[in-house]
Amino acid sequence: MPLNSPDRRTVLRTALGVAGAAATVTLVGAVPAAAHGRRPKLPPVEGMVGDRWANEFWYDYDEMSYYNPTEELKAAVGAITAPFGGFTKSYDAWAATRKGGRYPRSWMELIEPRRAEFELLSRAQRAVYDKWYGRDPKGLVFAFQEFGQGTLFDPRRPAGNKVHMMNYTPPSATHAYHRWHPYLQSFQLLGIDRQFWAHINRLVGAAWEIQSIAQPVTDRNDNKHLSKHVVRRVTTKWLCRSNERMNQAFDVWPYPVDMGK
Repeated sequence: MPLNSPDRRTVLRTALGVAGAAATVTLVGAVPAAAHGRRPKLPPVEGMVGDRWANEFWYDYDEMSYYNPTEELKAAVGAITAPFGGFTKSYDAWAATRKGGRYPRSWMELIEPRRAEFELLSRAQRAVYDKWYGRDPKGLVFAFQEFGQGTLFDPRRPAGNKVHMMNYTPPSATHAYHRWHPYLQSFQLLGIDRQFWAHINRLVGAAWEIQSIAQPVTDRNDNKHLSKHVVRRVTTKWLCRSNERMNQAFDVWPYPVDMGK
């Protein structure tokens, strides 16, 4: 499957991360990137709305994963998704193994032959995340929270993609978080930076619930923030979840069963 498919944000958002899960419960009081004085100042972008550093992080990530991926990376993603019937079928394939009674062994049978491609994908992803948030785990939590709320408007992107958020086609809810989850599970099952991806899986869950509550609109430069209390409560809940609870949460679509609680 080509990386520049209509489901642009989810082809490679399968491998994000910063720190081990044990350290992340303390991150829920994340602050905007601008508050971190040690960072170099980025040039202003006319019309941009939202945290400057978080905008640049997601912009750089999309350059790597969607707009200008390497041929090697495109080939790796194609090889990984082929057994699923293509990227958009990845969640269906994962869900089938969950229902079949042999999970995770049945899923491992699909992904183990592509271990090298998963390792390449991991390296490519981490290069971007280490660049922007390698020494700032709180900042990455904040970036995921802003991503879920749809409050990062980037005028450099074309119509339909100007907000750094998980894409969807109204009135349907997004399937993208659910397509993301099996890849994060795959990294863990293959033993590729297991703690790293377990932490990101929890952040993905938090962003899914935050977006489900906030309902941001594509290309709007005035999507509203949720209350800090709601964002903090949702983030804390997800960061404390075990791997099996994460799987159970993503067994359900389109919204978390305990949304807002």
